[in-house]
Amino acid sequence: MTSMANTVQELDSQRIKSYAKKAGFDLCGITSAEVIPEARNRLLKWLERSLEGEMDYMRKDPERRSDPSLSLPGAMSVIVLALNYFQPDTEVAKPESGLVAKYARGKDYHKVTEKKIEALLRMISEDYSDLDTRDMFKWFVDYGPALERSYAARAGMGYLGKNSMLITPEFGSWVLLSMIITKLELEPDKNRESEQATCGVCQRCITNCPTHAIIAPGVIDSNKCISYLTIEKRGPFVLETQSNLHSRVFGCDICQDVCPHNYDSIRTAHEEFTDSSGVGEFVDLKTIVRMESRKEFLDWCAGTPLTRPKLEGIKRNAATILSENSENTL
Repeated sequence: MTSMANTVQELDSQRIKSYAKKAGFDLCGITSAEVIPEARNRLLKWLERSLEGEMDYMRKDPERRSDPSLSLPGAMSVIVLALNYFQPDTEVAKPESGLVAKYARGKDYHKVTEKKIEALLRMISEDYSDLDTRDMFKWFVDYGPALERSYAARAGMGYLGKNSMLITPEFGSWVLLSMIITKLELEPDKNRESEQATCGVCQRCITNCPTHAIIAPGVIDSNKCISYLTIEKRGPFVLETQSNLHSRVFGCDICQDVCPHNYDSIRTAHEEFTDSSGVGEFVDLKTIVRMESRKEFLDWCAGTPLTRPKLEGIKRNAATILSENSENTL
Protein backbone atom coordinates (compact mmCIF):
# COMPACT_ATOMS: atom_id res chain seq x y z
CA MET A 1 0.00 0.00 0.00
CA THR A 2 2.81 2.38 0.89
CA SER A 3 4.59 1.57 -2.36
CA MET A 4 1.47 2.40 -4.35
CA ALA A 5 1.03 5.68 -2.46
CA ASN A 6 4.66 6.58 -3.18
CA THR A 7 4.14 5.83 -6.87
CA VAL A 8 1.07 8.11 -6.97
CA GLN A 9 3.03 10.86 -5.19
CA GLU A 10 5.87 10.53 -7.67
CA LEU A 11 3.53 10.66 -10.66
CA ASP A 12 1.78 13.70 -9.19
CA SER A 13 5.13 15.44 -8.68
CA GLN A 14 6.24 14.71 -12.25
CA ARG A 15 2.93 15.96 -13.60
CA ILE A 16 3.13 19.19 -11.59
CA LYS A 17 6.66 19.80 -12.88
CA SER A 18 5.49 19.34 -16.45
CA TYR A 19 2.65 21.80 -15.81
CA ALA A 20 5.11 24.28 -14.30
CA LYS A 21 7.17 24.15 -17.47
CA LYS A 22 4.05 24.58 -19.59
CA ALA A 23 3.06 27.60 -17.45
CA GLY A 24 6.40 29.20 -18.28
CA PHE A 25 8.59 28.47 -15.26
CA ASP A 26 12.25 27.65 -15.85
CA LEU A 27 12.71 25.51 -12.73
CA CYS A 28 10.45 23.66 -10.34
CA GLY A 29 11.38 21.81 -7.17
CA ILE A 30 9.25 20.03 -4.59
CA THR A 31 9.91 19.45 -0.90
CA SER A 32 8.00 18.77 2.28
CA ALA A 33 6.28 21.54 4.24
CA GLU A 34 8.20 20.71 7.39
CA VAL A 35 10.07 23.45 9.20
CA ILE A 36 13.74 23.81 8.26
CA PRO A 37 15.30 24.36 11.71
CA GLU A 38 18.57 25.89 10.48
CA ALA A 39 16.66 28.35 8.28
CA ARG A 40 14.41 29.37 11.16
CA ASN A 41 17.37 29.82 13.49
CA ARG A 42 19.23 31.85 10.87
CA LEU A 43 16.23 34.19 10.52
CA LEU A 44 15.81 34.63 14.27
CA LYS A 45 19.51 35.41 14.80
CA TRP A 46 19.40 37.91 11.91
CA LEU A 47 16.44 39.67 13.51
CA GLU A 48 18.09 39.63 16.95
CA ARG A 49 20.94 41.67 15.46
CA SER A 50 18.49 44.17 13.86
CA LEU A 51 19.98 43.50 10.43
CA GLU A 52 16.61 44.00 8.72
CA GLY A 53 16.91 47.79 8.84
CA GLU A 54 13.52 49.48 8.52
CA MET A 55 11.82 46.40 7.06
CA ASP A 56 9.45 46.02 9.98
CA TYR A 57 7.42 43.40 8.11
CA MET A 58 10.31 40.98 8.55
CA ARG A 59 9.76 41.12 12.32
CA LYS A 60 6.06 40.38 12.02
CA ASP A 61 5.39 36.77 13.05
CA PRO A 62 8.76 35.19 12.13
CA GLU A 63 7.44 31.76 13.16
CA ARG A 64 4.85 31.95 10.38
CA ARG A 65 7.63 32.85 7.94
CA SER A 66 9.49 29.72 9.05
CA ASP A 67 6.58 27.28 9.14
CA PRO A 68 4.41 26.81 6.00
CA SER A 69 1.68 25.09 8.04
CA LEU A 70 1.00 28.37 9.84
CA SER A 71 0.11 29.92 6.47
CA LEU A 72 -1.86 26.87 5.33
CA PRO A 73 -3.01 24.50 8.09
CA GLY A 74 -2.61 20.92 6.96
CA ALA A 75 0.21 21.78 4.56
CA MET A 76 2.11 18.73 3.32
CA SER A 77 4.30 19.94 0.47
CA VAL A 78 5.98 23.04 -0.94
CA ILE A 79 6.36 23.67 -4.68
CA VAL A 80 9.17 26.12 -5.41
CA LEU A 81 9.25 27.84 -8.81
CA ALA A 82 11.94 29.90 -10.52
CA LEU A 83 12.17 32.28 -13.46
CA ASN A 84 15.48 33.20 -15.08
CA TYR A 85 15.73 36.98 -15.46
CA PHE A 86 19.33 37.45 -16.60
CA GLN A 87 20.22 39.93 -19.30
CA PRO A 88 23.75 41.26 -19.76
CA ASP A 89 24.77 44.84 -19.07
CA THR A 90 25.48 46.64 -22.33
CA GLU A 91 26.98 49.97 -21.32
CA VAL A 92 29.03 51.78 -18.70
CA ALA A 93 27.14 54.26 -16.53
CA LYS A 94 27.44 57.90 -17.57
CA PRO A 95 27.58 60.72 -15.00
CA GLU A 96 23.92 61.62 -15.53
CA SER A 97 22.55 58.07 -15.74
CA GLY A 98 21.52 55.64 -13.02
CA LEU A 99 21.88 51.86 -13.31
CA VAL A 100 18.84 49.67 -12.65
CA ALA A 101 19.22 46.15 -11.25
CA LYS A 102 18.66 43.45 -13.87
CA TYR A 103 15.47 42.07 -12.38
CA ALA A 104 13.79 45.48 -12.46
CA ARG A 105 14.46 46.60 -16.04
CA GLY A 106 11.25 45.18 -17.44
CA LYS A 107 7.80 44.54 -16.04
CA ASP A 108 7.05 43.95 -12.37
CA TYR A 109 8.06 40.35 -11.76
CA HIS A 110 5.33 39.97 -9.14
CA LYS A 111 2.63 40.40 -11.78
CA VAL A 112 4.47 38.24 -14.31
CA THR A 113 4.92 35.44 -11.78
CA GLU A 114 1.36 35.68 -10.47
CA LYS A 115 -0.09 35.03 -13.92
CA LYS A 116 2.10 31.98 -14.38
CA ILE A 117 1.17 30.60 -10.95
CA GLU A 118 -2.51 31.06 -11.71
CA ALA A 119 -2.06 29.16 -14.98
CA LEU A 120 -0.21 26.39 -13.15
CA LEU A 121 -2.89 26.06 -10.48
CA ARG A 122 -5.63 25.83 -13.11
CA MET A 123 -3.83 22.88 -14.67
CA ILE A 124 -3.30 21.19 -11.31
CA SER A 125 -6.93 21.75 -10.26
CA GLU A 126 -8.17 20.03 -13.41
CA ASP A 127 -6.38 16.86 -12.24
CA TYR A 128 -8.17 17.05 -8.91
CA SER A 129 -11.64 17.93 -10.19
CA ASP A 130 -13.23 15.65 -7.56
CA LEU A 131 -11.76 17.81 -4.76
CA ASP A 132 -12.45 21.35 -3.66
CA THR A 133 -8.98 22.74 -4.39
CA ARG A 134 -9.75 26.32 -3.35
CA ASP A 135 -8.32 25.78 0.13
CA MET A 136 -5.57 23.36 -0.89
CA PHE A 137 -3.02 25.94 -2.03
CA LYS A 138 -1.44 29.09 -0.63
CA TRP A 139 1.12 30.87 -2.78
CA PHE A 140 3.59 33.72 -2.49
CA VAL A 141 5.95 35.54 -4.81
CA ASP A 142 8.28 37.35 -2.39
CA TYR A 143 5.83 39.56 -0.55
CA GLY A 144 4.54 36.78 1.70
CA PRO A 145 5.94 35.23 4.88
CA ALA A 146 8.07 32.49 3.36
CA LEU A 147 11.73 31.42 3.32
CA GLU A 148 11.63 30.48 -0.35
CA ARG A 149 15.42 30.31 -0.82
CA SER A 150 15.82 27.74 1.95
CA TYR A 151 12.95 25.62 0.63
CA ALA A 152 14.36 25.86 -2.88
CA ALA A 153 17.69 24.55 -1.60
CA ARG A 154 16.01 21.65 0.20
CA ALA A 155 14.07 20.91 -3.00
CA GLY A 156 17.39 20.34 -4.78
CA MET A 157 17.27 23.51 -6.91
CA GLY A 158 20.62 24.87 -5.74
CA TYR A 159 22.46 26.02 -2.64
CA LEU A 160 22.67 29.24 -0.63
CA GLY A 161 25.81 31.19 -1.50
CA LYS A 162 27.86 33.52 0.68
CA ASN A 163 25.83 36.44 -0.67
CA SER A 164 22.70 34.64 0.69
CA MET A 165 21.35 34.11 -2.84
CA LEU A 166 20.14 30.76 -4.17
CA ILE A 167 22.71 29.61 -6.73
CA THR A 168 21.31 27.15 -9.26
CA PRO A 169 23.34 24.93 -11.63
CA GLU A 170 21.25 26.08 -14.60
CA PHE A 171 21.01 29.86 -14.15
CA GLY A 172 23.40 30.82 -11.38
CA SER A 173 21.69 33.21 -8.99
CA TRP A 174 19.69 35.08 -11.63
CA VAL A 175 16.36 33.56 -10.61
CA LEU A 176 13.15 35.00 -9.22
CA LEU A 177 11.56 32.58 -6.76
CA SER A 178 7.97 31.91 -5.83
CA MET A 179 6.40 29.27 -3.64
CA ILE A 180 3.17 27.29 -3.49
CA ILE A 181 2.25 25.63 -0.20
CA THR A 182 -0.19 22.76 -0.69
CA LYS A 183 -2.08 20.11 1.25
CA LEU A 184 -1.22 17.62 -1.47
CA GLU A 185 1.30 15.01 -0.36
CA LEU A 186 3.88 15.01 -3.14
CA GLU A 187 7.09 13.09 -3.68
CA PRO A 188 9.88 15.47 -2.58
CA ASP A 189 13.01 16.07 -4.60
CA LYS A 190 16.32 15.05 -3.11
CA ASN A 191 18.28 17.77 -1.38
CA ARG A 192 21.43 17.81 -3.55
CA GLU A 193 23.30 20.63 -1.80
CA SER A 194 26.12 18.29 -0.78
CA GLU A 195 26.51 17.10 -4.39
CA GLN A 196 26.59 20.54 -6.01
CA ALA A 197 29.42 22.95 -6.60
CA THR A 198 29.75 25.39 -3.73
CA CYS A 199 31.43 28.71 -2.99
CA GLY A 200 34.48 26.93 -1.59
CA VAL A 201 37.10 29.47 -0.55
CA CYS A 202 35.76 32.14 -2.94
CA GLN A 203 34.99 35.47 -1.23
CA ARG A 204 34.40 37.64 -4.30
CA CYS A 205 30.90 38.71 -3.33
CA ILE A 206 32.14 39.68 0.13
CA THR A 207 35.24 41.58 -0.95
CA ASN A 208 33.59 43.33 -3.90
CA CYS A 209 30.58 44.70 -2.01
CA PRO A 210 31.39 48.45 -1.87
CA THR A 211 29.43 48.98 1.35
CA HIS A 212 30.67 45.81 3.11
CA ALA A 213 27.08 44.65 3.55
CA ILE A 214 27.97 40.92 3.62
CA ILE A 215 29.25 40.80 7.17
CA ALA A 216 29.69 37.00 7.25
CA PRO A 217 29.04 34.21 4.74
CA GLY A 218 25.29 34.25 4.11
CA VAL A 219 24.66 37.18 6.46
CA ILE A 220 23.56 40.54 5.01
CA ASP A 221 23.40 43.76 6.99
CA SER A 222 20.49 45.46 5.25
CA ASN A 223 21.48 48.80 6.73
CA LYS A 224 24.54 48.76 4.43
CA CYS A 225 23.08 47.00 1.37
CA ILE A 226 22.64 49.16 -1.73
CA SER A 227 19.53 47.22 -2.76
CA TYR A 228 17.90 47.90 0.60
CA LEU A 229 19.03 51.53 0.67
CA THR A 230 17.70 52.37 -2.80
CA ILE A 231 14.42 50.45 -2.50
CA GLU A 232 13.25 49.86 1.07
CA LYS A 233 14.80 52.65 3.13
CA ARG A 234 12.61 55.69 3.68
CA GLY A 235 13.78 59.23 4.32
CA PRO A 236 17.24 60.75 3.82
CA PHE A 237 20.46 58.76 3.67
CA VAL A 238 23.02 59.00 6.44
CA LEU A 239 26.20 60.80 5.46
CA GLU A 240 28.37 57.72 4.93
CA THR A 241 25.89 56.31 2.40
CA GLN A 242 26.00 59.28 0.10
CA SER A 243 29.18 58.27 -1.68
CA ASN A 244 28.45 54.56 -1.89
CA LEU A 245 25.60 54.04 -4.37
CA HIS A 246 28.01 53.60 -7.29
CA SER A 247 25.46 54.87 -9.84
CA ARG A 248 22.85 52.31 -8.70
CA VAL A 249 19.53 54.13 -8.68
CA PHE A 250 17.42 51.03 -7.99
CA GLY A 251 18.81 47.81 -6.58
CA CYS A 252 22.28 46.34 -6.99
CA ASP A 253 23.81 43.33 -8.75
CA ILE A 254 27.46 43.66 -7.71
CA CYS A 255 27.60 40.55 -5.52
CA GLN A 256 26.04 38.55 -8.35
CA ASP A 257 28.07 40.08 -11.17
CA VAL A 258 31.33 38.98 -9.55
CA CYS A 259 30.15 35.45 -8.72
CA PRO A 260 31.96 32.78 -10.80
CA HIS A 261 28.74 30.75 -11.01
CA ASN A 262 27.25 33.62 -13.03
CA TYR A 263 30.03 33.99 -15.60
CA ASP A 264 28.27 31.98 -18.34
CA SER A 265 24.73 33.07 -17.60
CA ILE A 266 21.88 32.32 -19.99
CA ARG A 267 19.87 35.26 -21.26
CA THR A 268 16.24 35.20 -20.13
CA ALA A 269 13.62 33.90 -22.55
CA HIS A 270 10.96 36.03 -20.84
CA GLU A 271 10.39 39.19 -22.85
CA GLU A 272 8.59 40.72 -19.86
CA PHE A 273 11.92 41.09 -18.05
CA THR A 274 13.85 42.73 -20.88
CA ASP A 275 14.74 46.40 -21.28
CA SER A 276 12.09 46.99 -23.95
CA SER A 277 9.31 46.06 -21.51
CA GLY A 278 10.16 48.63 -18.84
CA VAL A 279 12.54 51.45 -17.93
CA GLY A 280 15.62 49.63 -19.23
CA GLU A 281 19.20 49.36 -18.05
CA PHE A 282 19.80 53.07 -17.40
CA VAL A 283 17.54 55.96 -16.48
CA ASP A 284 18.21 59.69 -16.80
CA LEU A 285 18.84 61.06 -13.32
CA LYS A 286 18.11 64.71 -14.13
CA THR A 287 14.72 63.73 -15.56
CA ILE A 288 13.91 61.97 -12.30
CA VAL A 289 15.04 64.88 -10.13
CA ARG A 290 12.79 67.22 -12.12
CA MET A 291 9.66 65.09 -11.57
CA GLU A 292 7.10 66.95 -9.48
CA SER A 293 3.97 64.83 -9.38
CA ARG A 294 2.98 61.26 -8.64
CA LYS A 295 1.24 61.14 -12.03
CA GLU A 296 4.46 62.06 -13.81
CA PHE A 297 6.27 59.37 -11.80
CA LEU A 298 3.70 56.67 -12.61
CA ASP A 299 3.56 57.65 -16.29
CA TRP A 300 7.26 56.85 -16.33
CA CYS A 301 7.45 53.61 -14.31
CA ALA A 302 3.98 52.17 -13.66
CA GLY A 303 3.93 48.41 -14.02
CA THR A 304 7.61 48.06 -13.07
CA PRO A 305 9.35 47.41 -9.73
CA LEU A 306 10.53 51.04 -9.62
CA THR A 307 7.25 52.13 -8.05
CA ARG A 308 8.37 50.53 -4.76
CA PRO A 309 10.47 53.42 -3.33
CA LYS A 310 7.84 55.91 -4.53
CA LEU A 311 8.66 59.26 -6.11
CA GLU A 312 10.39 60.58 -2.98
CA GLY A 313 12.73 57.60 -2.77
CA ILE A 314 13.72 57.48 -6.42
CA LYS A 315 14.35 61.25 -6.44
CA ARG A 316 16.54 60.90 -3.35
CA ASN A 317 18.53 58.15 -5.07
CA ALA A 318 18.94 60.16 -8.26
CA ALA A 319 20.01 63.33 -6.44
CA THR A 320 22.52 61.36 -4.35
CA ILE A 321 24.16 59.81 -7.42
CA LEU A 322 24.32 63.14 -9.24
CA SER A 323 26.00 64.68 -6.20
CA GLU A 324 28.38 61.73 -5.87
CA ASN A 325 29.36 61.89 -9.55
CA SER A 326 29.79 65.65 -9.41
CA GLU A 327 32.20 65.36 -6.45
CA ASN A 328 34.15 62.60 -8.21
CA THR A 329 34.75 64.80 -11.28
CA LEU A 330 36.13 67.72 -9.30
